[in-house]
Amino acid sequence: MTRTARQQGYTIVEALIVITILSIVTLVMASTFLVGVRAISNEARIIAADNASSDASLSLVRDLNSAVTVPVGTINGATPMTLTYGSTPVTVVYSVDANSNLIRTLNGSAQVAARGVTSVTIAVTACYATVTIQPSAVGATASTLNVSNRPGGCF
Repeated sequence: MTRTARQQGYTIVEALIVITILSIVTLVMASTFLVGVRAISNEARIIAADNASSDASLSLVRDLNSAVTVPVGTINGATPMTLTYGSTPVTVVYSVDANSNLIRTLNGSAQVAARGVTSVTIAVTACYATVTIQPSAVGATASTLNVSNRPGGCF
């Protein structure tokens, strides 16, 4: 079939070829976009986990180094942990709330010590304590802190 000078437009075959090519280009662009979004969200989870561990370690290590005795166990939504230190006794209670915040309560005044924490586990062996902080970010790995060199001696 040949076109005459007055016939204009595209044939159905030409239109299908263009639609197919545009579909392939769109799928390639969409997959590239999705790879970028996954990489960014994965990086955001890692940063959130690092921030949670860093924030929690600041107050925890200080309080554990100062505590008269260090209780062994896990701090989570159901189980708080109480530490006492100082010549005038200071009581610090750590707990995890429903929003995955590590709450540090000092003499009745509660503050968020870290955000994005599922649990904190404390284990003591001889003169060393190991603190494992589990971030709430999906796929994040727990960070482990070693607490030692207490000015007052062993736990």
